[in-house]
Amino acid sequence: MKASKRIFVWIIISLILQCSVYLFLDKFYYAEEGNIKINKDTTTDDQQKKVTPNVVFGNNVKNISLSDDLNYTAYLSNGHVIVVDTNTGKVRGNLNYSSGIQCLSYKWVPSTDRIMIVEKISPSQIRFYSYDAENQVKSEVDDTLNKRINSVPAGQTANMQISDLTGLLYIKVGYNSIRDNIYRIDRNETLTRSVTGRNIGAIALASDDDQLAYEDLGSGTIRTNYKLKTYIAISGVSRPSIIGTDSNDNFYIGNGREQSSVVYYGKLTENTSAWKKIQLGSMVNNDSIVVKENGNVYIVDREKSTVTDVKSNKSYNYQGNFCEINDEYIVYTNGGKLMIKQMK
Repeated sequence: MKASKRIFVWIIISLILQCSVYLFLDKFYYAEEGNIKINKDTTTDDQQKKVTPNVVFGNNVKNISLSDDLNYTAYLSNGHVIVVDTNTGKVRGNLNYSSGIQCLSYKWVPSTDRIMIVEKISPSQIRFYSYDAENQVKSEVDDTLNKRINSVPAGQTANMQISDLTGLLYIKVGYNSIRDNIYRIDRNETLTRSVTGRNIGAIALASDDDQLAYEDLGSGTIRTNYKLKTYIAISGVSRPSIIGTDSNDNFYIGNGREQSSVVYYGKLTENTSAWKKIQLGSMVNNDSIVVKENGNVYIVDREKSTVTDVKSNKSYNYQGNFCEINDEYIVYTNGGKLMIKQMK
């Protein structure tokens, strides 16, 4: 019994000592560590996009556009596309333009620092390139259509649309006043011809699917490559126009060829009778209506230097020449300098 009592006493003492040690560690040794506040990462998208533009443009500059993260600025000058660092204004690499080469069009690939370029290299030939602004690498796009590199006949104009999620790229090449071809470049940068038509107007591409819509100016209709809906027909609209698309695969269609007072939107998988509509309040030039990936619709008034959010009816002022809306930023120039203003 005495041995059992001694064992019991030692167990009690051991427990008391352990509790005392734990109490000491909790109250004193780990006190400062226990009081440390764990904060969430405060590096938001807005903070990441806070850049200080330091880009000055010369004469004859057009088509100014920024990458999604605002880090790089591209523009056309004397028929060549130039890419610069937005913060420093320094040119990013040499895009290797020899005499006679003309850039017909370029477009930033969403959520990347890469642009796609259409170059007219001779009176009879164009080529397609991609350029990585971060790594300063320019590469050609493979032409499987003719089993050799970039043997597409030269056109006079080019217009590109890129899918945000699939990486698909469609390029409308205009050859004359009535003949146009639409080419398709997939994520692997493989080129094929998609549409051969006459008098094609604006084109639009869904974000999450290989769905293309384009204006057939001859018939006044909007055609698609979607098997279940080869036309976009909206009741009461005789001369529809393509305004844009959003990240939910909605197509936005205006109710007039040059100007619209109503914009209808919905998916090609839906009946257009179920599409929603946005009242603009008055007739607005179609090229002044901007649809962003998040579904926000803006009206740009270049004379009054305002951008109006149609849904909230809130207007934002800027001073200078409008370039584009990048996410929720107005990009414009003032006195030849690049300016960026957040809409908030």
